[in-house]
Amino acid sequence: MPPDRSGKGRPGEASGGSREVYLEVHPASGGFVKVCAIDAETGLEVSIVGSSKAPQAELERVAINKLRYVMERDAKSKKDKPSKDKPSSGGDDGGGILI
Repeated sequence: MPPDRSGKGRPGEASGGSREVYLEVHPASGGFVKVCAIDAETGLEVSIVGSSKAPQAELERVAINKLRYVMERDAKSKKDKPSKDKPSSGGDDGGGILI
């Protein structure tokens, strides 16, 4: 994918198949740059901070990989959560404190 320097975002590879990913590149103080990757379908956003001397394509690749990781982690945690119909065997199920 050629770099898009317009700030409007561009399609990218996120999780498995082809998904539209918007990339934002923001200069930060101290010689750093912040890159945000946003999944167009879910609105999930992640960001990384890197050296302003690093190639923009490399920073974008890292941001997209982080987005892919977070999406896969969230999908796995949804799959692993017990349904509300089944009794919980304890642990952190998001419920209250029983006394």
